[in-house]
Amino acid sequence: MRKIKNFRINLRIKEILRIIKKLINAVELSVEFEEAVRRCCRFYSRFLVPSAVYETFSKEKLPFVYEKDAPLKWIAESVFFVTIGGDLYEEYEKDERTFGKHTGKIISAVGVDALEQSKNFIQRLISNEAQGENYEISRSVDIPPHLYEMAAGCIPADKIGISAEDGKLNPRYSECGLFYWVPSKKKAKK
Repeated sequence: MRKIKNFRINLRIKEILRIIKKLINAVELSVEFEEAVRRCCRFYSRFLVPSAVYETFSKEKLPFVYEKDAPLKWIAESVFFVTIGGDLYEEYEKDERTFGKHTGKIISAVGVDALEQSKNFIQRLISNEAQGENYEISRSVDIPPHLYEMAAGCIPADKIGISAEDGKLNPRYSECGLFYWVPSKKKAKK
């Protein structure tokens, strides 16, 4: 089991603006609104506490079986939990109107981007481990909500502050998934 806490993530302002455009159903955002988003990102980035825990299991020693989207020749899977903590949402609830009427949507976009960045970081770590053993990993597969509690029983998600109850993960911006390990494709000799 590997646990990583407080790793650094950089919020992608352009990605956050793209998410906000979808959330408010707008083609363009005003310059003032974009500036409010930038201020909001700078302010709320202090409340992001990215953490992850993961474990790799061989095919023979799986604690639970979930083979959706599994590659044909997979030999192991890395199950992970990742979160950005609960501070972002708690701080938002304290001052909902600080950055205008769309503060909730801005916070949601910040949370989504930060969680995606955290997941990408874990993917790079697991990929490096797999490459060290001549394997590749699949794309991320989300574990369905009814298996959260079973996954949390195998991996101590509580070590990073995640709890799984009734098919929901807490804190709000948390995710559970897995990567399959497959043998590396041999390079053709010239």
